[in-house]
Amino acid sequence: MAGELKGYEKRVTKRLPIRVLVEYESTEDFLIDYTANVSVGGMFIQTDDPLPLGSRFRLRFRVPPRSRVIETFGEVRWSMSAADAAPMQPGMGIQFDELKPKDLALVEEMLAGWGTED
Repeated sequence: MAGELKGYEKRVTKRLPIRVLVEYESTEDFLIDYTANVSVGGMFIQTDDPLPLGSRFRLRFRVPPRSRVIETFGEVRWSMSAADAAPMQPGMGIQFDELKPKDLALVEEMLAGWGTED
């Protein structure tokens, strides 16, 4: 079949609506925003000023309830400007790059435990 199926989900990992503080660097600034969702492959960062597609940058975040900071690189795979976002939130989809195995295990643990707390 030629072309892409409309509505076809390219993501191969489950994303969950987890809100964590994320710190990241652009070429000019050090920025702090929150995620709207997280998966083992990446995250969606809510921001009114998404970085350009293909931007690669360092980012840091903590996985609740752990206190250790996960530091890795990410790449902007898609974005939605504030002007185009309504009724959704503006921001950018980030794919993790160089996530260390021990940090991947922490993210997997957080996702596995999501919604199981009483």
